[in-house]
Amino acid sequence: MTDKKPEPELPDFLAQPDRTDKILFAALLLMGLWSVVIIPLRAWLLTQPLAYTLLVGGYTSAVVAGANASVGNGLVVVYLLCSVFGAVKFMPIYWAMGRKWGTEFIDMSLQYMPRAHRIFRRAVDNESPRLLAGTVGLIPVSYLPGPVPGSVVNAVAGLLKIRFWVVLAINVVSILVVNGLMMWLGYTFGEQVLEVVNVINRYLLWITLALVAVAVFQAQRRARSGKKDVRNPDTPE
Repeated sequence: MTDKKPEPELPDFLAQPDRTDKILFAALLLMGLWSVVIIPLRAWLLTQPLAYTLLVGGYTSAVVAGANASVGNGLVVVYLLCSVFGAVKFMPIYWAMGRKWGTEFIDMSLQYMPRAHRIFRRAVDNESPRLLAGTVGLIPVSYLPGPVPGSVVNAVAGLLKIRFWVVLAINVVSILVVNGLMMWLGYTFGEQVLEVVNVINRYLLWITLALVAVAVFQAQRRARSGKKDVRNPDTPE
């Protein structure tokens, strides 16, 4: 009979959760649900710049908002302030997770990014003084296009016990700078941006619905495959 692989150990905040752990984990699930719900709304959001900045707040929403402001559809200042809320809305939760769950949460978050995981764990284990400066420096980068996840960066800030109001202030300033630049680009090339948005909007909803259908089909197929494996386990060698 083949040896069974040992089950991975659950982190303490899942194996023996206290009241705060349960609240944070519920928030984590709700954020995951939010990210799924927002997918089919992307096409609609492209034509609703105020909602886009308020609900998402990313650099794409800033470009779209700037383009709309250039043709008199809204004010840049209002869009920029809404984008700050939209981009920073989940930051306090990630900071609290890092503060409460520590390295276990970072390990879980970076399990599919082995190189970043090794670099982070090495810095933590060696108590690298550059880790603090690097974490603060990566907060603005996390709002730019690229592979730096803002959720992990803010969780690391909580892990390092950087004060919440300091982290919040750095995030807000970073969003104002990055989204302000993106809004300026959208404002400068407003008509061209809106033409592209109209073309994307024409097809994006159908593409999104097709991707959701594929994801549901694959999930159902994996579920059926899992049930089949349980009913028909491998025969002993």
